[in-house]
Formats: sequence, structure tokens, C-alpha cells
Amino acid sequence: MTQDIKEIVIIGDGFAAAVAFIHLLRRGIHCSKILLIGPGLLGKGNAYNCISPFFRLNVREDLPSVFSEDPLHFARWAKVHIDDSEAQTEAGYFYRRQDFGRYISELVSKELGSDQIDQIYAKVSNLYKANEYWCLEIDKLKTIVAQRVIIATGNPPPIWPCAVQNIQTAMSPSQLIESPWVGKDLGNIHAHEEIILLGGGLTALDAINALVGQGHQGVIKVIGPRAVFPPMQAGWKREGQPDWPKNLTPAKLVRFIRNYLPSAPTDSVVWQSAWEELRPNINMIWQQFSYFQRRILFKRLGWLWSLYRFRASPQTIKAYRKLEANKQIQFVLGRAKRIEVAQTVTVVLGDGSKVSGDRIFNCTGVGRDSLLSKLIADQIARPDALGKSIAVASDYRVSKLSGGEWDDLWMIGPATMGSLGDVIAASSIAKQAEQLSIQITLK
Repeated sequence: MTQDIKEIVIIGDGFAAAVAFIHLLRRGIHCSKILLIGPGLLGKGNAYNCISPFFRLNVREDLPSVFSEDPLHFARWAKVHIDDSEAQTEAGYFYRRQDFGRYISELVSKELGSDQIDQIYAKVSNLYKANEYWCLEIDKLKTIVAQRVIIATGNPPPIWPCAVQNIQTAMSPSQLIESPWVGKDLGNIHAHEEIILLGGGLTALDAINALVGQGHQGVIKVIGPRAVFPPMQAGWKREGQPDWPKNLTPAKLVRFIRNYLPSAPTDSVVWQSAWEELRPNINMIWQQFSYFQRRILFKRLGWLWSLYRFRASPQTIKAYRKLEANKQIQFVLGRAKRIEVAQTVTVVLGDGSKVSGDRIFNCTGVGRDSLLSKLIADQIARPDALGKSIAVASDYRVSKLSGGEWDDLWMIGPATMGSLGDVIAASSIAKQAEQLSIQITLK
């Protein structure tokens, strides 16, 4: 094989890829030995590449930690570099997501110094092993050869969870906002439009905060299986440590969690403090369960865990309550079966009922990482217990379908949740990147 062989390739351009790059540099690996492949600016990704000033972090300033030895690094940086009069709340400072993206970009620049990032602005469409090397096919009809590969693609952009039928050809594409995370479509919305939000999680609350911020006066219809939003973040603190029982099963775990949580509102300090006391050990417990037990637990507890795990910033809840007081918000229970687009947008639900509006936002968070799906289809990687990603070991090595793990292929980020547990927060992903950088530099 005569072509240039890269020592380390990181697949991705978002937060996970950026912290993997930062920690490898901090461990002494020169940037000339690392190639990044991702279509966007490093560190922005889907989460922080937003132009809307109304999209905020859903955690206070002391929680998104990049460096384990300096957990308050972002909090200090924010006080100096962010001018945001709306950030402060009783529960802490909740900064704009675009400013956290700027923070990550500055961290990358600081570690690089006068050096330049070696990045190919493209997507990896295929990954396979040829002899002792990894071959990465990218969407510019080029193949990159690497010794070691880190998959850090993060959360894939959302796609419609149902069929979309265009009844007229002259439809405006802006009626269908498939991926609202960037926020670029918000400025085109007339104040009196009827808006449909498909899904009722944090993305829907982001859209609500932005719409309220620009003075929206129309009705907003939220379609989802439950008429409830994630609770508002409180100023919680971990005061104790659970006395976990031995020989836990999924059923025993659910009972223990229910008994540990106090009889208090979910947006209260006491309830959220107890909830957060449970979280540090959840990943270890999850990893001890079998594939079958993980599926059972996720089926019983997954939606509830997501509801209370993804709590909202006080600013977004304030915006929602304003709509509620003005009777501008409507919940419609059900799941979308089909979306029809003509002069208006109509969502056909599973029971046959219909919901119409002028514009629809896809807030479901449903996405698909085509690279991970191909690795499973090509039998390079084993699917995880939830069937939504590929499996990894506790040291982030990708699991082979035939058994065991690859010694030169790793994955970090949200896609490891099915294998490792509650891996969503920035601090959890940064910790993965830090631990992986130590493994790689000790080889």
C-alpha cells in the first residue's frame, strides 16, 4: 500500500471529535499525526453550530467540564468572554449554545498554537479493514488509509419519523423544518402562523423559546405521546450517596429508584438532588446487565429517564409558561403516521385524526447514523443492546460481530449509550475522550 497512511483519524466535527482532538494533543501527540474528517467546523457539530441566540445550554455553567482536573474551566471562561445579560437565573447561569461552541473552538486553537488542523471537510461513507489498515471512503470519492480510527460522530441530525407526502409541487421548503437545531429558519416565520412541533422534548422547548423571543402570537401545537415537557433545572446539589442493593435486576433497580426519589415536584431542588445522586452509579450498573436485561430496562424506564435526565433551562420554561398563560400552546396526544404538505401542513396521526398548521418543526430527535448502520450491515461491528448503534467495550473499543473487540477502532460520544449507559452530557463525553487519549498514548 503506497499511499500516505495516517496514524490517527477522528471521524466527526462536533463536540466529541473536538475533545478527542484536544486530549490527544494534551497527551503529546502532534497534530500532524491526526486527521479529522467531518463536514463542518471542528467543535460546532449539530449541538453548537446554532445561529439562534435563544438556544441555550440546558445545564448550568459549572457542569459542562472538558478537563477533569479543572471542572470549572468553562465557568471561569464564561465570566470573562461571554456578554449575556439573560444567562443568570436562580439555578445558575445558562449560557447560549453558540457561546459554548465558541469556547470549544478557542480550546482547540489554544492547544494547536501556531499549527493548523488537518481536516477533510466531508463525511465518511464507508469504513473497512484492508490487511492491517483501516480504509475510510469519503463522499468526495476518495479513500483515506489509517492505522487507528476514532468514531466521534455525535448525535446525527434529526430526520422525519414518518412519511412526508407533497401534495403540491409549489410548496415552500421552509414549511418543513426537518432539523431545527441551527435555528436558521426561525427568522422567516410570521408572528401569526400556526406552528406544529412534532415531539415534546428539549428541541421543542428551544423552538418555543425562540418563537417567544421574536414575539410570536400564533398558536403552537405540540404532538407527542404525553402532554408533558421536561422539568426546569433547579439549583440541585448532591448531598448523599445511595446505598445500592446487591444483585440488582432491572425490576429491582426500578423499585429502588422509585423508593429513593422523594415525594416532591420534579422541578424542586430536593427531588433533583436525589435524582442526581443516583446517576453516578447508573452506568456501572447498566454495564453489568445482560443485553436482554438492558432492553427490558430501557423499555420500562427509558422514556422516563430521558424526560427527567434532559431537564430544561429556566429561560425556556419561562417562555413556555408565557405561551401557556396566553393560551397559545396546545398538546395533541398521538404519534405521526404521515405528513401532508399543500397550502398548509397536515399531520395524520396513528388513530386517523389530523392536525394542521402553517409550518412544522421536527423536534423528535430521531436520527440515523448511516456509517454505524453500514458497519453493522457489513458485519464489521456488533449492534448494541438497544439496536440503535454499534456495541463498544468499557474501554471504547468497537465490538466485533465475531466476538472480542478491535484494537485499533474506538467510538466515543452519545452513540455509546446502549453499551455504557448515560453518556449524553458534555462532561461525560469529555471524560471518555480523556480516558481514550491515555489508552492511545500508552500503547
